[in-house]
Amino acid sequence: MKKLILTLFLFSGFFANSQYCTFFDFEAKEPEMVVSTLKGMMETGWGKNIQGTKSLFAYQFNGANKATHSVQFCFPDEKAFASFFSTWAMSVDAQLFGEKLGKFSEPVSQSLNTPVWYKNDWSNDNAFMLYQMEVNDPAAYLKEFKSFSQKMAKKLGFENNSYGLAYPIVGKTAEFSHFVWIGSPNVEEALKRTKQMFADPLFAEFSKNVSGIRKVVNTTLSVRVMDF
Repeated sequence: MKKLILTLFLFSGFFANSQYCTFFDFEAKEPEMVVSTLKGMMETGWGKNIQGTKSLFAYQFNGANKATHSVQFCFPDEKAFASFFSTWAMSVDAQLFGEKLGKFSEPVSQSLNTPVWYKNDWSNDNAFMLYQMEVNDPAAYLKEFKSFSQKMAKKLGFENNSYGLAYPIVGKTAEFSHFVWIGSPNVEEALKRTKQMFADPLFAEFSKNVSGIRKVVNTTLSVRVMDF
């Protein structure tokens, strides 16, 4: 985590105004101790002064990916983002809790992500279908996705939930360049909507239109465990 923080801080001056979310994906060896340690970290002065949302998610059925959980921090702008990373190294409490967290977990991946386009506030949703993909024509894919997703949201009734397209600015892996998320209030609704979407003619048409410009490499269900 420390190496990523230094890298991201160096890059922060180059970003255009937008929202940023850091994903610290890890394999939890002792989930209950991970939760306890994170709660302690967020109750420190450093944690309370983070100018953004702080959440723990669990990955359900994450394919071949070893990550079981993800700690995610989302910031409204560059200033809040830079403050988080510049204060990390100076906080003794943050360093001590970070070291303790390492005893109960194994890091898998770290990334800084930003939305290309989205609808609604994802902090109100509790379960997310994530589709990680390699996209070779982002503009064409975005055009198709915007049209499809808004029609599907209206048809299946998730107009008030969050959905969108994002990509990692820093921390991109060889597996995927972008990811789509579709939020739901709970796991039951997420699974129900996914089945309905896959069976809908609109999805078949969308899949045909983007078949030559994107390849889905992994899908997972991300469930909000708690906010701090």
